[in-house]
Amino acid sequence: MKYAALYFVVIVALALVSGNGVAADAKGLEASAAPNGTLSLTSGGNRVCDFVAGLFDESWRSASAVAVRGKVFSIKEPTGSTISGEASFTRNAAGAVVATYTFTPPADVTLASLNVSADFAVGLLVGTKWKMDDAEGTFPAEHKETSLNAAKIKMLKLAPAKGPEMTLTFDAPMDVLLQDNRQWNTQTFSLRIGRGGSFKGGEAATISFTLSTGAPIALTIDEPVVIVAGPDWIPLKTELDIEAGSALDFSKFGMTEAPAGKYGRVICGAGGQFVFENDKKTPRRFYGVNLCFTGQFMTHPEAEKLAERFSRLGYNAVRIHHYEGELTKGKKSTELNDEKVDQLDYLFFALAKRGIYITTDLFVSRPVSFKDVGIDKKGNVGMDDFKIMIPARAEAYENWKAFSKALLTHVNKYTGHSYADEPALAWISLINEGCFGNFTKQMQAIPEWKTLWNEWLAKKYASREELAKAWGDALKADEDATKMSVATPNNVYGGNARSRDENLFLVEKEREMVIKMKDFLRNEIHCNALITNSNAWTNHATDQLKREVYDYVDDHFYVDHPQFLQGDWHLPSKCDNASPLASGATGGRACAFTRLFDKPFTITEYNYAGPGRYRGVGGILTGAMGALQGWSGIWRFAYAHDHSKLFAPVRMDYFDMVGDPLGQAAERASLCLFLRGDMKMAPHAAAIDMNESDLRNPPAKIPKLAASWHWAAWVTRIGTRILDVSKPGDKELSFPLNWTWVVGDSFSAYESTPFDVMSVFKKEGIVSDANKTDPAKNYFRSETDEVTIDAPNDQLTLNTSKTVGGYAKSGATISTSGVTIQIQDTDATVWVSSLDAEPIATSKRLLVTHLTDLQNSGIRYAEGARKTLLDWGNLPHLVRNGKAAVRLTLGKPETFDVFALSTGGKRLGKVATQVKDGYLEFTADVNGNPEEGARMLYEIVAK
Repeated sequence: MKYAALYFVVIVALALVSGNGVAADAKGLEASAAPNGTLSLTSGGNRVCDFVAGLFDESWRSASAVAVRGKVFSIKEPTGSTISGEASFTRNAAGAVVATYTFTPPADVTLASLNVSADFAVGLLVGTKWKMDDAEGTFPAEHKETSLNAAKIKMLKLAPAKGPEMTLTFDAPMDVLLQDNRQWNTQTFSLRIGRGGSFKGGEAATISFTLSTGAPIALTIDEPVVIVAGPDWIPLKTELDIEAGSALDFSKFGMTEAPAGKYGRVICGAGGQFVFENDKKTPRRFYGVNLCFTGQFMTHPEAEKLAERFSRLGYNAVRIHHYEGELTKGKKSTELNDEKVDQLDYLFFALAKRGIYITTDLFVSRPVSFKDVGIDKKGNVGMDDFKIMIPARAEAYENWKAFSKALLTHVNKYTGHSYADEPALAWISLINEGCFGNFTKQMQAIPEWKTLWNEWLAKKYASREELAKAWGDALKADEDATKMSVATPNNVYGGNARSRDENLFLVEKEREMVIKMKDFLRNEIHCNALITNSNAWTNHATDQLKREVYDYVDDHFYVDHPQFLQGDWHLPSKCDNASPLASGATGGRACAFTRLFDKPFTITEYNYAGPGRYRGVGGILTGAMGALQGWSGIWRFAYAHDHSKLFAPVRMDYFDMVGDPLGQAAERASLCLFLRGDMKMAPHAAAIDMNESDLRNPPAKIPKLAASWHWAAWVTRIGTRILDVSKPGDKELSFPLNWTWVVGDSFSAYESTPFDVMSVFKKEGIVSDANKTDPAKNYFRSETDEVTIDAPNDQLTLNTSKTVGGYAKSGATISTSGVTIQIQDTDATVWVSSLDAEPIATSKRLLVTHLTDLQNSGIRYAEGARKTLLDWGNLPHLVRNGKAAVRLTLGKPETFDVFALSTGGKRLGKVATQVKDGYLEFTADVNGNPEEGARMLYEIVAK
């Protein structure tokens, strides 16, 4: 929709009642204005929304405002021009906030939208009324129509279920669009305010609104923030390597069995778990990290050092990623560089001899020239263009085959195996993040896709008349599949018969491609690694039909992934930087439905990215979810992207664990919970059941794969199953939900009314009367009682026999069996793990971790909420000062000592303890000894 007149837009980010957020309570509203024009609203300490200045170009690419100085900001339009702006915020006599934004383009420009936007937390508005002048409506629980309302109005009113009623008024009638974005799986409503169309260079456009709640709004003017060492931020002495035998040396936990392949290859076993071919009764899990670009090419001594570090960190798996550019450096796109091959071979050897298994992709980002795929053009094919070219253009597929053959058939002289026969190379993804639905834009430039599409349609529909009957108005007057004139698929989210067929077509083509590729790998080059594909982004229910032919299923997810404001991978960037617990810990929940219960499931990329302050609790959440769900593998993205980072401390960045001691510390909880098995797998399972007939004949509006009740990932195991209609369901799953297809957005009535799922859970004994799980409040407790997500109090509680603790706000107490932790001074993640085979109560050696926040020295943000990153700063790392009082039940507590540990596990100073009422007590204090530097890690050991 294009707008020629001035209009206002407010983006309202919401999902289902059971989704990602916490409603503000019935307290007043506080507003904080940042230098880049962002107006942040909170109520009772809970985030309400952020109003942000931004734009969409004619292709609907977005950009947001960046602070320049004072009230001045700028917005870099994706095509290159920079619009200057100024924001002012005042309070009127009634205590309402008056916000005024002025935008001035340097030259004439046409935009889809120049706007102010705001994101509201999930749960604030679903089921509540909106009012636009005289029109009224309700925020729906399920997506039905994309456009909820569009009108020229002077007043917008929102009535959150909790918190103050909010009213926006405009001096003159403005065009307002209310939109439901859930068809794109973003789980948001949007209401954009701004002006679309043509803008004259040098002429200012103004957006102004008054925000009121019926009570005065507290307004503060925010300032840029630079974090430096001082009383609140304590320098950390960072060590990369782990001291052998120390409390941080996890190599003795039995999570690796050297060498890799000791019990034969990794294969798929019963119950959707990995097993070894010579030990089929023992399920195996894998946890590791990604290595990228030059971060995996090094000398032989360096490879030994890194492999030993990984072993002591506790990893039993590594993903070799973005490796092909280096591996073919200086060669043709399908030829291997001997020096780089030798380096990678030795790294494989060093990892394998320590029992560390490897996964990789056969295409990630390898440079391929146009001439290599038969196109007479200079330069290289774009990464995503090549991904979608492989299944459609014969030359591209042959290029993929040639590289794959060169890589997998060459013999590693250090292991004596070809990669195809290497038991340490356990898993292969055919094309990284290659879901065809991701790349419909790139398809438009590949004529072979139009041919394949029209051939498919002509086979499905005997005539244009039959196609027109099926598609209705979605078929254009000049389109006829029998004449090869139907346009290439371009909208798999359309929610109509055309987009349904686009999805079915793409699923069928990917299924055909995977079968062909598997045949090539298995029968031509005799590679027996397990195979998967399609591990990110576009996911409809019908996509499970293609996953049926995979050996295992894989997916990716991120929290706080950077959004780049003025160019990809360049500062400034923006992230939400909000507590994941306060929104119901949504990271990875939707991925749980990607799983097919009869196949192993992995996450080969996940991260709670830097510089977000909740990285510590984020890492633990993923390990806990993987353990509860019984997933088979998890890989953190990433350990390092650059060789220069591997062997000396470096500053924190978006993803690399090597530069993030806080993130690395959080991994140890996940390793204990998931890999060691401290947290039990949920005994029940809730499956969305479907059959092949369902998947080949869906309704016009294909449901999203992730049902709205993905909150249940914190309660019991969830996933999907494809059943043969002639056979009963899997008897091993005690709680199958027999979903049936209906026309619309749902599988069944349960999907339309999420609370019915809870009724079924209670009826089946998954949720007991003592379990206070309440999706409306984002309060979840696992059926094992070992993990609790308490969004209203912004708290995580872990309560297993060997790992206990969690996250809480300052002043709160985490209470578990035998361990009580009182958080002081600043919010923190704190847990205790046994380091021997004993439960905590009888253990003789324990690890205590106290994570507040970690930033780089001199890191600079545009505002106090630290959402907009302007400069990364440098070393040393700084840890947010804070304390936590730890109280443990231990046998003979008077016989234990507590030591502070370096990041490498060395014992530093002894920490004062006391025994009181039979408990061992001590205080974890970031600044406990300024000469040692910041403390995050402690060892409790029997004398």
